[in-house]
Amino acid sequence: MGDEIYRPAEDTFMLADAVDGVHGCYALEIGTGSGYIASILSKGFRLVVATDVSLEALIYAKESHPDSRNVEFVCCSNADPIAGISFDLIAINPPYLPSQRIEDVAVDGGEQGIEVAMAMLRSASRLLSSGGRVIMVTSSLAGYDLLLSSLHGIGLEGRVTARKRYGFEDLILLEIRHAAQPHRDHRA
Repeated sequence: MGDEIYRPAEDTFMLADAVDGVHGCYALEIGTGSGYIASILSKGFRLVVATDVSLEALIYAKESHPDSRNVEFVCCSNADPIAGISFDLIAINPPYLPSQRIEDVAVDGGEQGIEVAMAMLRSASRLLSSGGRVIMVTSSLAGYDLLLSSLHGIGLEGRVTARKRYGFEDLILLEIRHAAQPHRDHRA
């Protein structure tokens, strides 16, 4: 595997456990890397779209999972060029390590460790079906509380669904949905 391809690790496996067995029509994975998550999603969804900024990663993912015929690989930043489809599930394992500069796109998440994840979520929010959800992994090293509180600004809300200790960090699984609309009293 090339240097530009994120190899499956503990965070990948945590996300895999969360999406394995989930079913629906359309799923999106932003930042597919090796294609491991996309291959799992392909078992439960009619169509999976897997994006990555690295063409090398996409070629590797496609060649490594030839049985995933219902996966479309798209080389792009986040999900920016995708339109005309709503996804039941969006899976994201973003780079989340705090970093002053993005030198390694596979792990550097920005100054708070959430800037890249927020860009992915902004891109994904317009593609999420009304009853759909985003399942995302982050780390206790990142400002995940700030990420959760920032979701309302893009019409989303989230909660922690799992936490697991790995070495020097906790891996945190988030479930994110469209924010509930406030009930309006229509009496005049």
